[in-house]
Amino acid sequence: MKKQWMTGIIIGVLLLMGASTMVYAKGPLYGNQDISIQATSENTAVKTDTTLPLSTDTPQVKFRGIWGYEGSNETCGYLGGVLVKRERVVVLKGLWNTTDNMTKGNIVGILKRGYFNGKIITQNQTKYRIVGLYRYDAENNLLHLRWMTAQQTGWAHCRILVN
Repeated sequence: MKKQWMTGIIIGVLLLMGASTMVYAKGPLYGNQDISIQATSENTAVKTDTTLPLSTDTPQVKFRGIWGYEGSNETCGYLGGVLVKRERVVVLKGLWNTTDNMTKGNIVGILKRGYFNGKIITQNQTKYRIVGLYRYDAENNLLHLRWMTAQQTGWAHCRILVN
């Protein structure tokens, strides 16, 4: 019990010392940079569309490939879209369809540390969760996915295109 009290007192003293240096610091702690935020109608308006903003100064990364179900080597459809870097994850946003063009939809998800997590939206707005593993082959610019939904498992192979 004594050790816990002593640890609590030491932490409290350190926090008070840190807070007092912040209060008495002259000027901003981050240097001589001036930050000015201008409120415009674009920033304050509520956005209702689900499109992801793409930066114009960075190259756009697209992907295009095929997908199929586990257990068969036949292609069941095509997929394509864009990859956007967002802080520590890569956001995948694209379209998919079957080879006979009977079923189409959107796919949205994140790629992080070898794992894929997202959702599939069909034409009639039915949503399915999708998870899986991915591997990026930098030498050949290929993205390999092993995906799984509640009912099915499968694969996807995509070529990465940088504009």
